[in-house]
Amino acid sequence: MKPKAASAPEKAAAKKRPLRFYLSIGFLIFSALLLIVLWLFQTVFLESFYKTVKTKQVQSCAYSLADYIDTDRFSDLVTEIEEQNAMVVGVYDTSDTVFICTYFSTEQYGFDSKISMNTVYDLYQNANSNGGEHSTITQFKREERFFKPNEQKMREFNKEQTAASIDEFHQMHEPSLERPVSENLAYAKIVGSGDNERLLIVESEITPVSSVVGTLRIQLIIMTVIILLFSVIIAVFLAKRIARPISETNEKAKSLAKQEYDLTFEGGEYREITELNATLTYAAGELKKVDKLQKELISNISHDLRTPLTMITGYAEVMQDLPGEMTAENLQIIIDEANRLNSLVTDLLDISRLQSNTADIKNAPFSLTKCIESIFARYTKLIENDGLIIAFEHEEEVFIMGDELRITQVLYNLINNAINYIGDDKTVIVRQTVKEERVRIEVIDHGEGISEENLKYIWDRYYRVTEEHRRAKIGTGLGLSIVKNILIAHDAEYGVESTLGEGSDFWFSMPIIPTDTED
Repeated sequence: MKPKAASAPEKAAAKKRPLRFYLSIGFLIFSALLLIVLWLFQTVFLESFYKTVKTKQVQSCAYSLADYIDTDRFSDLVTEIEEQNAMVVGVYDTSDTVFICTYFSTEQYGFDSKISMNTVYDLYQNANSNGGEHSTITQFKREERFFKPNEQKMREFNKEQTAASIDEFHQMHEPSLERPVSENLAYAKIVGSGDNERLLIVESEITPVSSVVGTLRIQLIIMTVIILLFSVIIAVFLAKRIARPISETNEKAKSLAKQEYDLTFEGGEYREITELNATLTYAAGELKKVDKLQKELISNISHDLRTPLTMITGYAEVMQDLPGEMTAENLQIIIDEANRLNSLVTDLLDISRLQSNTADIKNAPFSLTKCIESIFARYTKLIENDGLIIAFEHEEEVFIMGDELRITQVLYNLINNAINYIGDDKTVIVRQTVKEERVRIEVIDHGEGISEENLKYIWDRYYRVTEEHRRAKIGTGLGLSIVKNILIAHDAEYGVESTLGEGSDFWFSMPIIPTDTED
């Protein structure tokens, strides 16, 4: 046996990668982007960020000092800033051609001034042309010794040695290396004006970040390897965890296309898949009901078509074989069955048009009360022959807007349904009531009634409460389905109230219109 060829959708789906692949790739891309951002901020932009923050810090200190420059608080504030931030503060009198340093902070915290008087003049000129403030970064070199002086050996030296000899001793026993170029940030702000003008300079050494960047680079390499490894593990785990319930649901959903409706989609591990499974379980149940109703519909239509066709064929053959049977009664039976067959086909076409919204609904004002009265005239023969009682209860004439022919069809089908399930009292009541500018029409019988669980299905085509299909005394068995679709087309409210053993009350409600609109 040859294997079944794959359909076009299946071939297209086979070319696409599974969900877990895209989830894994997406998570890895996110991790890679995160690492790239981390690398950029920790290495490439670290120095510029550091300088920016340092400049803001020095500027903030200069602003604070400028506010207290002529107060007793100034000296304490300088000491506090120098202690906490390792900065040097200088104040210069600019009233003369030669700047005089009127205040300079101590060097007890390990940082001294690295600017010359030329630099002071340059800062003043730039600040003067830049709104009273200016900052600059200069480079400098300094020697830094690795060992402290050996005091014991120095005491062993002759106390009368010259300073030069001591320097030689230091050079022999304390090797020194020149530090890489460092940078010094100086921020100048002009305070006051005229004879009271002064130049406030705050200096801070910018620590070289090259060694820090090197350390961070090594750490980032190790972190990158670890993060990528964990990302792969977590991505694979999450992808399987997320994709597995979807794959299981998908496999079960494929069975629905094969008309396997006895399925239960179990809840997943997260809300969306749980809701999807619940929806598919409900859909499977509804499809099962539809499939059952479809089979019953075909069976019922076949039954209703076969009966008139059988009678037409049977009577026609009798009349052909037996010339004496060519009577008016036999011809009338053939005509009645043909009309019944035509009514069934017409009702099926009506349902199809109404459900597809292709039915022609002609709205116009008409008297609903007179419409009901004219329908009653059609049941004269049934009332006389079968002893039926069909009563119309109303108080006033009511006009509505709608398609009179279609509303007549609704009333006719509701009354026929009541007659088919009439009670022992053989009474059908049609009641017209008006409330809040709406008319309510009720068609009441006292027959066997309908159970509560079957009420929601009563409007379906050929739905029957019992399994035994019985032919309607009047109509084709499609009346209630036609009623529902016509009322929906008119935006009318409708429903049914029923109690087992007591009968049923089918009703619909529509807005009324003033009487003077009727021509």
